[in-house]
Amino acid sequence: MNFPADSNQRGETLVGLLVGLSLGLLVLTGGAHMLAQLLHGHRLALQDSHLQQDLHFAMDLMASELQDAQYSAKSWNTRSPDTCTDAFCDGPEDFGLGNGRIDWTLDRNHNGAQDNDECTGFRLKAGALQVRTACSPEVWTALTDTASLRMTRLEASLRCQRREQWLQRHVLLQLEAQWPQEPARTLLLERTVVLRNDLPPVAQALYCP
Repeated sequence: MNFPADSNQRGETLVGLLVGLSLGLLVLTGGAHMLAQLLHGHRLALQDSHLQQDLHFAMDLMASELQDAQYSAKSWNTRSPDTCTDAFCDGPEDFGLGNGRIDWTLDRNHNGAQDNDECTGFRLKAGALQVRTACSPEVWTALTDTASLRMTRLEASLRCQRREQWLQRHVLLQLEAQWPQEPARTLLLERTVVLRNDLPPVAQALYCP
């Protein structure tokens, strides 16, 4: 059986197909761009999170160690408002701030004597934060990996004030780091650490310049 041709039915023209294809590609390109932006933002957020975690870990460790600076188990017998004669407050090596470095001693084994492993501190060296583990010769161990985190600044400033008959000290720590692949992205942490071991005022000239 033959059906009469419908003269009103027409196929899609080549121009229409090309226009539709172009619009589809445009939408696809826009979607791909948005996805790339989302992935980039997610990557930056992860990097920032890792940077903050590593930097906070380093700052927490420094503050925890620093608050016990110049501790001596026998300070009750060697320190008074007029004197400080124990091995942890008898010289400039027992506490000092320098360029990208901070050092101090503390009585880790509570015997009142200064052993070779009771000199500690932190410094920046070639983009890494290092911790000191021996007095002489000095031994330093890296705490951070420069491949994933580059430390750019370590600064410490000391403030001393009289409290009754003793000298109370506060240290303002500043620690800054950046991503090695993106130096423009940095993070700076600040923390004030109160030193637990007060010193007699006679030690002010030695430890509070």
